[in-house]
Amino acid sequence: MTFDLQRTINLARSLSLAEQLELLKVLSNIIQEKYSLETQTIEEEETDFSADSFRQSWQQAMNGQTLPLSAL
Repeated sequence: MTFDLQRTINLARSLSLAEQLELLKVLSNIIQEKYSLETQTIEEEETDFSADSFRQSWQQAMNGQTLPLSAL
């Protein structure tokens, strides 16, 4: 645990219950936003398959420009 994180935890412990609950809400929102952005980035990377790429692959298959499975 880093020094800054420990200091932040200590500060959070010094807050009133109402302030801790508010902090919890804010942290929850921050985490959800970050998770959403990271998930979106991963999904974009996984779905980076364009129509042009498909057409090229299809054309290669139709022209017999393929490799045997044993070579893959």
